[in-house]
Amino acid sequence: MSLTRASLVLLFAATSPLVAQTSQGPQPQTPMVESSGTELLKSGKVSEARDAFESVLNVDPANQEAQAGEVDSSERMALDARAKGRMNDALTYLVRAQQFVPKNARLLFDLGIQEDDMHLYQDADRSLGAAELLNPGDPNLIYAVARVKMDLGQLSAAAENMQTYLKLRPNDASAHYGLARVYQLGLQFDKARPEFQRSIDLEPVQTEAYYQLGDIALGQGNFSEAIANFSKTLARDPKHGGALAGTGQAYFKQKQYVQAEDFLERAVAAAPDYETSHYYLGLTLARLGRKEDSERELALATKLADEAKKNARSGIQLSPSAANQ
Repeated sequence: MSLTRASLVLLFAATSPLVAQTSQGPQPQTPMVESSGTELLKSGKVSEARDAFESVLNVDPANQEAQAGEVDSSERMALDARAKGRMNDALTYLVRAQQFVPKNARLLFDLGIQEDDMHLYQDADRSLGAAELLNPGDPNLIYAVARVKMDLGQLSAAAENMQTYLKLRPNDASAHYGLARVYQLGLQFDKARPEFQRSIDLEPVQTEAYYQLGDIALGQGNFSEAIANFSKTLARDPKHGGALAGTGQAYFKQKQYVQAEDFLERAVAAAPDYETSHYYLGLTLARLGRKEDSERELALATKLADEAKKNARSGIQLSPSAANQ
């Protein structure tokens, strides 16, 4: 279960010595703690270093060196936690640091990225918005805001931010892909296609732009074009669940059921939780006269569809492929 930023803020407000000092009066200075924190950080004792910096900030909240040390040590702890899959811990470290250093664009950027990765999109939007006020015009912030706006479904704002970013970095293949995805989600396929193609021109060795072009072609009934693009995806990633499923669908639509079965069987093996693969495999097996196998796959597709609806309501997202641009 993911923590929320609000719950963490309330926790630290209740327990942090930084807050508690207001009822205790001024505390004595700790002149050597700041330098000891720096030495601890250099020696790799990151948690102890953070505690030392926080001791300084309890006495002198505006101490810039201690603030920098707090941000640096907390970032390192968060990155280590992320690498180990401890996303709640990573969020906790960054929220804790933000209570000590509330107006640091770098920390707010890190916090926004962490929140976005944990699907805390409203929190991420607020964090990155606050970072932009402190550091307007920063390309990395503009790009991150665009991604969060897309996650929030605010497609016009997402497109505007991505376009602004591309004016600063016009040769970023990932950004062209991102803008194309915004257009695709808004069903603006005529705008999406050239952006996907631009991404490919800039970075030919990839899978996702080819896959999305194939998906657009499939949806528009251009089956040969869809298969051609899916094939380019599969040439680099033979277990790309979405491309395998899409190819199977394209063959099914053309009544080439033997070929459809081959690709759909591979799709369910590569991405067993992807409902569409099971659905089309069930339809294909029915066409091939395998009634019991068909019923099994269709029942599984129904079960996965129901689970997907429940997960969507709880903020969990499933994807047919782990491959990313």
